[in-house]
Amino acid sequence: MMKTYFRIMLLMLVVNSQAVIAQDKKNELQAKEKNTVITSIKTHLQESYIDADLAKKMVIELDKNSKNYDKITDPDVFSKTLTEDLQRISKDLHLKVRFEPEHILQERRVVSEEMKIEAGKKMAMQMAEINYGFTEAKILEGNIGYLNLRMFADIKYAEETATATMNFLSNTNAIIIDLRTNGGGVPDMMQLLSSYFFDETPVLLSDFYERKTNTKTQLYSLVKVAGKRSTSKPIYILTSKKTFSAAEAFAYTLKHLGKATVVGEVTGGGANRTKRINLNDEFTISMPYIQAIHPVTKTNWEGKGVHPDIKTNEKTALVNAYVDAINKTAKSNKNILLNKIGYAFLKEKSVDNAIIVFEENARLFPDNANTWDSLGEAYFINRDKENALKSYKKALALDPNSESAKAMIQKLEIIK
Repeated sequence: MMKTYFRIMLLMLVVNSQAVIAQDKKNELQAKEKNTVITSIKTHLQESYIDADLAKKMVIELDKNSKNYDKITDPDVFSKTLTEDLQRISKDLHLKVRFEPEHILQERRVVSEEMKIEAGKKMAMQMAEINYGFTEAKILEGNIGYLNLRMFADIKYAEETATATMNFLSNTNAIIIDLRTNGGGVPDMMQLLSSYFFDETPVLLSDFYERKTNTKTQLYSLVKVAGKRSTSKPIYILTSKKTFSAAEAFAYTLKHLGKATVVGEVTGGGANRTKRINLNDEFTISMPYIQAIHPVTKTNWEGKGVHPDIKTNEKTALVNAYVDAINKTAKSNKNILLNKIGYAFLKEKSVDNAIIVFEENARLFPDNANTWDSLGEAYFINRDKENALKSYKKALALDPNSESAKAMIQKLEIIK
């Protein structure tokens, strides 16, 4: 019995091993398929890629690296290597080769009209669950509007939400639009939101040039928007390294049309419109084929990113924009307002942000004892004994009767 059992187990191991080997061989790339994929990439680059000169250089690079490709048998490694080689020459983060046979198979299936309608409904439901990227809209202290926008959704689904949000923010003194985690989306949402910052006269937002057809199209701000426009108030756009594509288009467009101050980090650097092309039954390429051209700069942010007007790290972008907005819009009691904002950050345990606000308040109102006392408190919470002591001593010098400053100085001087 035991011998029979071991024979069966041994047989199963052999069969399974053979199945795994067969599957691995099936997934192994053959030279013929690799050549087909590379030839197709070169053809599409020469025909469609936005920059003809770069396309030629990439073709040369592919030819130069042919021996490296001969050694690759894994399809994922092959697509990754091709992408790296193409991006090394082009610096184009939109240009990507992918191994995705399931996607291609799904795409080629015949889909009925009913299935298309059902898929559209499903898409609408999924986007509604994330509120079409409009994650948070609120009014900050000092009547500063704040919008956290995570994506640029198709207005076919999101126009009502976008309109409601812009109207909610319309009575503020300034608007901060947070794109630090926004990876892009579609141009029509960029067009809609931008239109709220211009009057009814159409403004050219961008030219688009397609090399293959040698045609140019243009994107203008909308003549009509639902609700109130915000044409004269300060607009701030927060960016990070993760800000990409349509989010960059929004920031770059409004910055260079003099409508927004960009605050944060240099963005990802993906400017041009792309399309997905099937190279064969298993590989695709994401091909930038339409070039965005700004009417003022006559270029775009491809490979360079959008450079901020106020350069700071991702974490402090909001507080820097907020302080600048208060400085530009607060008409009275700015000292009291900044102090209130600083304490709001302390309550949220955003000590670094609170310090930035209190430091600005001390810079603007150096003769106010309470300002230095608040700054001292923030430093103390941050365990910065040296600066806390300096601030409290400054507060006491301005107000010798300040019991709180006296108590804190005594407490700090005891601490080793």
